[in-house]
Amino acid sequence: MILSIEQVSKSFGSTRAVQDVSFEIPVGQISGLLGPNGAGKTTLIRMIMDIFKPDSGVINLGQGLTGGRKDHIGYLPEERGLYGGTKVRETLIYFAELKGLKPKEAAANADHFLDQLAMTPVADHKIGKLSKGNQQKIQLISAMIARPRLLILDEPFSGLDPVNANLVAQLIRQLQGDGVTIVLSTHQMAQAETFCQNIFLINKGQLILSGPLEPVIARYSGHALMVEGKGELPASDLYSLLGTNDGAFKIELAEDVDTRSFLGWLSGQAFEVTAVKPYRVPLAEIFIREVQSHA
Repeated sequence: MILSIEQVSKSFGSTRAVQDVSFEIPVGQISGLLGPNGAGKTTLIRMIMDIFKPDSGVINLGQGLTGGRKDHIGYLPEERGLYGGTKVRETLIYFAELKGLKPKEAAANADHFLDQLAMTPVADHKIGKLSKGNQQKIQLISAMIARPRLLILDEPFSGLDPVNANLVAQLIRQLQGDGVTIVLSTHQMAQAETFCQNIFLINKGQLILSGPLEPVIARYSGHALMVEGKGELPASDLYSLLGTNDGAFKIELAEDVDTRSFLGWLSGQAFEVTAVKPYRVPLAEIFIREVQSHA
């Protein structure tokens, strides 16, 4: 594990922003830090970054990393915070040197990431003159400029058109392939499903769901199937109808019924089956279900 969070809590006056949260971030994977607005995600990130001190609990880096946490962590905040009056390349080199890089290495890293995100043509432009999407890409480069071991990205695709979103997605994949551990904080559940191997769902300051993504989805998907065919699906105690989607029937098999026995029964009915496949509950549906159950 690259990061361990043990029973961390933080209050602001009478408001308890984070309550006894514990989890570990696996090395080299992408983990999703999820939750509704005001759940406590930003407070938790700021404690990880050592901007806030927890009232109780412990946050530790693993894997033999020494020194301050900020030396090993890159952070992209949701709000843009770069200096609009400075030039792009100069700003990136400055941030790299703040992280301890020598000028030559800082310049090489700046040029590499500018090229990766198709930003070389604006390297000598002032940041304040760039579009919002291009400012977002520069903010992202500033977070990764020193090639940190752990990269925390808060809504990295904000303000990006599909072309630039694809460039950022490719870069995130490349960084993971290079061994960088990434924490993705987002409200876009489709993005979390696309990128994350693990999820940590926080609501009202508490961790309400965590674990590897696919087993979590499988657990919530249960015995659900999507059945396509001609005609109306006959009623039976073997299943419950959950709904329909583009002519397909979404069903939940009874607890003691497996797919084979269900299909055996269905073959004797006046219903011509054209396709049957497991129903994979979208992460957005799990998110809504869990947050509402902890309202």
